[in-house]
Amino acid sequence: LISSRHFYTSARKSWTESRPQKQIKHAFLALDSHPRTMMKGGPFKLPSKEEAEAEKRKRAALKQVKQWVEQAIPDEYLADRTCCVDVSEAQCGDPDCAPIDTVVRIIFENQCGCVFGVPCEAWEVEENDIDEAMPPTEMFHEWKKGNNLSWPTEPVMPEPGEAPEVELRFPIGARVECCVNRGPDGWSPGTVVAHWYRAATWPTGQFAPYQIKLDGHDSLIFAPQDRDNCIRGYTGFTGELPATDVDTDELPSTELSPEPVD
Repeated sequence: LISSRHFYTSARKSWTESRPQKQIKHAFLALDSHPRTMMKGGPFKLPSKEEAEAEKRKRAALKQVKQWVEQAIPDEYLADRTCCVDVSEAQCGDPDCAPIDTVVRIIFENQCGCVFGVPCEAWEVEENDIDEAMPPTEMFHEWKKGNNLSWPTEPVMPEPGEAPEVELRFPIGARVECCVNRGPDGWSPGTVVAHWYRAATWPTGQFAPYQIKLDGHDSLIFAPQDRDNCIRGYTGFTGELPATDVDTDELPSTELSPEPVD
């Protein structure tokens, strides 16, 4: 056996014997600046003991999760490879959720199936987490037939209910300032584009008095209260309310809210 350093040096020597000098210089400048070849000890680096143990634990956990998933799938679909299961870890970009998710993919040969996740690393997943997330047996039969049914099913949205019959202070089109941060500089100007806004997932009867488009932003926010500590008339530097031409039919929607001041 030869060391990785010796192998790397020998490869360099062999390669340089058949290349012009200028080509050699440019090639090795690029190679030596590559992160993998800048590691101490040459282009190869063995994992530390802790890293090796962590990787071993991760692989064992992924294998265990896959076994739990396959237990819930009819044996004949796995035996003839009609269905395959893939389990992996993925980094979650949502700051409000776990940094690592365990992702399960159940894929049938006709591109049917489902994907679901458990918000934790694989070694933290328990069998009951998989049992609760797995689709019912009927779904596997439908996917086998080629029926591309979605799972989990879409949640049923609550009925909106009736909007409050309350006269609001600012009409649609009015120029206002919204409290989006604490402090005297936390106010942003914008335009009222709708009254009694509600998100589709809000409970029945829940509304926000105003939906507003802030200046210089494409998305919309809502004001949860019709109070001066949340939304107030626009003054700017002149004390006048400038005119605005806002096409409310082409504005996008969002569920951001100004932050009321205590």
